Amino acid sequence: MKLSAGLSSVVLMAGVAALGAGCSSSDADDAGEDGSEIVANASGAPKLCAAVRGNGHYIVTHFASLARIVEHYGVVDGIAGGSSGSLTTFVYDSVLHNPAVSRCGAKRCDDTKRAARVSLALKSIQGYGLAVASSEEGVAIGNLVGVAGKLKQEVDARGIGALASTDAAAAAAQLKEVLEIPEVRSLVNPEVFAMLRDTAHLEYNVKEIHTSIATLGAFSVDDNRLFFRPGVLAWDGLALLFGRVADFYAGYGAADRDAQAAWLDACAGASVGKEWEEAAALPMPSGGTCGEAFGKLASDYRAAARASNEAPRRLSERIGAPGPLRKLVSTSVLEGKAVLAYEQSRAAYLSGEHASGNVPFDVSFDDIKFGYWGADEDLAALAADGSGFGDLKTKKTTSLGNGTWREILTASPAEPGLSRFVELPDGRISAGGWSDLAPTLVLKNMGCERVVYVTREGDESGFATKIAKHLGMSEAEWQKLYDLGDAASSYNVSLEAADAVWCTNWNSFGDLQQREMAADSWRAPLETRAGFAGIRALAPYANTTPRTGKAGCTPGVSGGATYPR
Repeated sequence: MKLSAGLSSVVLMAGVAALGAGCSSSDADDAGEDGSEIVANASGAPKLCAAVRGNGHYIVTHFASLARIVEHYGVVDGIAGGSSGSLTTFVYDSVLHNPAVSRCGAKRCDDTKRAARVSLALKSIQGYGLAVASSEEGVAIGNLVGVAGKLKQEVDARGIGALASTDAAAAAAQLKEVLEIPEVRSLVNPEVFAMLRDTAHLEYNVKEIHTSIATLGAFSVDDNRLFFRPGVLAWDGLALLFGRVADFYAGYGAADRDAQAAWLDACAGASVGKEWEEAAALPMPSGGTCGEAFGKLASDYRAAARASNEAPRRLSERIGAPGPLRKLVSTSVLEGKAVLAYEQSRAAYLSGEHASGNVPFDVSFDDIKFGYWGADEDLAALAADGSGFGDLKTKKTTSLGNGTWREILTASPAEPGLSRFVELPDGRISAGGWSDLAPTLVLKNMGCERVVYVTREGDESGFATKIAKHLGMSEAEWQKLYDLGDAASSYNVSLEAADAVWCTNWNSFGDLQQREMAADSWRAPLETRAGFAGIRALAPYANTTPRTGKAGCTPGVSGGATYPR
């Protein structure tokens, strides 16, 4: 997971004239006991939804895209995503929980002002990492590229890879020193330390840990060992850090809501149409800039949160709890005989019986399901497939229930290569959130009136399809799921179901080009369909087109991908 300095902790973790000035004439508070907004919209059906493609360490593109969509078309009130899209969903949901984004003085903001406030909050995520750079989450997640780089640099400098073959004990001692570097130690997976204590398999374990560090965030599938190899990072610990950031944006605990509201009052309106760096340079009436004021909000919160040492509240909340956002989070799931097969293969992996190549792991793709967490009524709607899609992806749908955010964030973003497969509370096993990277169909079945698909041009991820192949997917099943050359494939049907596609080009950038990819996402073309024509925009978006002609954005256009070999 490679993230630029200044990216917040969630990023391992985005017409017609305006509807009028001032606040709404309604005095209705629509707030819970803690002041958070709890009512979605009057009809209960989401008006505007975002289907978010997971994109690993390029998560900055999500927030830039969502910020622009919100400014032009209003606050998104339904969202679905998996992998890094689960983190985006969590943070976006947290922003909407904060009464400061919805309240203008004593009354509710009108649609235009609320959109401006939500958009600025999304933009500010780029500034959060800088503001808390010296804190645990600022160092560990806001700059995971630094953590990964430091681990790799230390491992290479000490020659641990070569040492593992000649002196396993010395290599293990060196690895232990590296993993106990202060800015790293709190995030190391306890399973890794357990492997270093297993003297019976020490040479084997040291080599596996070295591989885990060397390939951290590489998202490659050379063999199936990454299904069983413990990731070097602990997702329980990462979830705690995500939770701290979410509590800040939700206005929970140590967050100063009054100061957050004052900052939004001063900066939101003027920031419309501006990316974060330009918005951060805006002057505050009280002196200084909007960026400086935000930095103080974040750093003050982090200091107070650290002093209180309270567990993040957001992590204990359930995804389907009443709130301003309807949401679904996905992950791939092993069920039935695949669970026992995984347990047996993991035991074989840990025994060192298979020191290289694939670990014997025979599963049927019928036992691999595409799971979703959400509110009970939304999960029931997915099972019913009221829209009648009937494609293979929809047929593989399974309910994961109304889970807590802690459960969700230790599973969906924990992709193979970052983590081994994760046991779920009900005995099933999560294999990561690669399964539905175009979640438009579940949003349509959930009842969304209009769905914008936030994605990048190109065929389906080779990472996802190679994982699926290792889990038993046949070539015929690949065609039914992922082949853009097949009009009936789930991927193509998902594109057709979108009312609009926010077509970025994030794959054209390198890992350290976070600003460039954020700028690309901010200005991406919006491919609009007939279903989007009637939307009431807050302001025109100039870069719209009925057809981008890009694979992955326009139905029926293929980039030429084939079944992984």
